[in-house]
Amino acid sequence: MKKVMGLPPKLYVLLVVCTLGGSVVGIDTALVSGAQLFFITRFNLDTSLQGLTIAATLLGALVGAVLSTILNKYVGRKGAMFFGGIDAIAAGLIEGFSNIWGILLLGRLILGICFGIMTSTIPMYLAECAPTDIRGVFTSVYQLAYAFGYFIGLIVDVIFVHVEHGWRFMLASVIVPAALVTLGLFFAAESPRWLLAKGRENAAWNSLTQLRSSEQVAVQDFDAMRQFLEKERETMKIQPGFFRTFYEKPSARRPIMLGIALQIAQQFCGVNAVMFYFDYVLQLAGMTASRSIDVSVALGFATVLFTFPTFWLIDRVGRRFLLLSTMPFLSIMLWICGFSFFGGTHIREALNISGTLLFRFFYGPGLGPVPWVIVAEIYPWYIRSQCLTMNSFVSYMLNFVVSFSWPTMLRSMHAQGAFSFFAGFTLLSTLFIYLFVPETKGVEMEAIQQLFQYPLYTIAKKNLSETKAHLSKWPIFRRCFVSPEEKETREQVDDNPVRTCENEQETIKTSFEASSSKA
Repeated sequence: MKKVMGLPPKLYVLLVVCTLGGSVVGIDTALVSGAQLFFITRFNLDTSLQGLTIAATLLGALVGAVLSTILNKYVGRKGAMFFGGIDAIAAGLIEGFSNIWGILLLGRLILGICFGIMTSTIPMYLAECAPTDIRGVFTSVYQLAYAFGYFIGLIVDVIFVHVEHGWRFMLASVIVPAALVTLGLFFAAESPRWLLAKGRENAAWNSLTQLRSSEQVAVQDFDAMRQFLEKERETMKIQPGFFRTFYEKPSARRPIMLGIALQIAQQFCGVNAVMFYFDYVLQLAGMTASRSIDVSVALGFATVLFTFPTFWLIDRVGRRFLLLSTMPFLSIMLWICGFSFFGGTHIREALNISGTLLFRFFYGPGLGPVPWVIVAEIYPWYIRSQCLTMNSFVSYMLNFVVSFSWPTMLRSMHAQGAFSFFAGFTLLSTLFIYLFVPETKGVEMEAIQQLFQYPLYTIAKKNLSETKAHLSKWPIFRRCFVSPEEKETREQVDDNPVRTCENEQETIKTSFEASSSKA
């Protein structure tokens, strides 16, 4: 964390603004988790309409993800986030004043547009503005922002849980962070990479000098950006469109496929089902509405707390290690939550709360922030905006599938089967990441795409070789990783002890003669 201290003020402003932008998504997750306990009865919703109302923001996010491509191209990162902030303010007002279910659904769809814009823009904005040595820390901010917003949202739930029509105040509270984002953007610097891409070199230089600790560092980064963009412009003169690039260039197709796979792994670990419906699951376990919301505050605090290790670990141990060391434990925690329903009320409550808390403990530094860090790094610059848009689109589409289907899964598969489905899928995702995800820690963004010049099986072969080399250092595994030639030599030596003894005697004799000649 020492690298984060002493940064230019504009970088801190950028962090605060992006944290507030990301918190809009997190705060709504908590707000709707508490509010659904009341608007379900207010509008007489069945499980299908309940799932649709909760997940409606995710449908809107699909539109926002596509819209963010246009906004990021023509009005920049700041302009896109400003539009998202205004959109969230309007949506919060609609939700708060809705008197029929259709208006509430409309408000949630509009709010989702903000989610799509923020999710597509913030990781890219941070990655383009951050110095290389702390880029992982910066791009992890989005997950901290989500966790921070989730915690604040749960506190709002507690404040309004006993207030008449409190669910309206809960849902309308999303206006506060959205308004702070729109104001904070007036004091933030625009992405120097985007300004350079638009040919505004003076503005790009002014922006970069505000984002670097010294002019010397700014000059180095500015030259690197300009040289890279000039090379990209030459490439783009003969570069086909996005879909043709995806079809014709394996070096571009591989990171896109990898980014989509990471989003599948993130969504099908069941995190949004756990977070959106935590209060609902606790009620199924036997808790009252007010008590379940009170317990959720502890989860929200833990969510924030468990995110902080990411900032220390992400640029030290690497992205891949964080994923592989945490994902198996996510599966275990999901099974604990599911199998708790075999027990009585007290067992259900205890295991659900402890299992969910530990789930967040392992999700916080692993599958939560790391996929967003990786996808912000691996895409080629000339299609990065489109790739991140598609990435967000896939993320929200899968998020909608999980969130919409979760109440029905609980009813048809029971909690044991529903939680086990996500636990098993997470184990399969762990195997995929072990084989095909490369390490990007400390690699320049301009050089990362070189990792994908070779087929994915080459990455898998390299990852297996590194594992073999690491395990061979341990005595217990050393015999398992002996090469065939070395193994054959050892067997010959073991089968001919006389020859071995003669070799040893001859070696001693040679050494003695050499010593005598020197004397």
